Amino acid sequence: MGFIEPRSFIKKSGDSFTIRTALPEDAEKVLSYSRKIISEAPYLLTTEAEFNITCEQEEQFLKQAYDDDGKLAIIAEYQSNIIGFLDFHNGHKERIQHQGSFGMSVTDKYRKQGIGKAMLTVLLAWAKENHVIEKVCLEVFAENTEAISLYKKIGFVEEGRKIKAIKVEANKYYDLISMALFTK
Repeated sequence: MGFIEPRSFIKKSGDSFTIRTALPEDAEKVLSYSRKIISEAPYLLTTEAEFNITCEQEEQFLKQAYDDDGKLAIIAEYQSNIIGFLDFHNGHKERIQHQGSFGMSVTDKYRKQGIGKAMLTVLLAWAKENHVIEKVCLEVFAENTEAISLYKKIGFVEEGRKIKAIKVEANKYYDLISMALFTK
């Protein structure tokens, strides 16, 4: 089950924030957060024009993440506002169920304050206790050097690079770096 007990962490500024499971009743708040992130974050695949998820769809997504052993959706909250979101899902076929990948974002105002590191800590603790998950994977824009540095500090290793995997304009591309960490 994709559930974790709420945990408190301290931002670099000294204020505390909470990380907890994203529940179906959080759907509206998660959608608002997602719209904000998509408009401000340079290293996301989804564009504002493509983001058209309904509240019902988000609710179903969060319910599925809660109910499924190989999925997890967590939010970082500060003063009842979502400041970070992470979702993890494993493979759907038997031979790849042991591994999964995640996407993570933190609002611009709260970056470089330990929010991402805290969410990764929660994810990896959950994955280590999970009876199915053995490997946590991610893909990151090669230009996102701060995120890559964080992933490496935590123990992720580079497994490969997809050249020109992301096309943002007519002649502007980004590479994607594949990274992974074994939990067992």
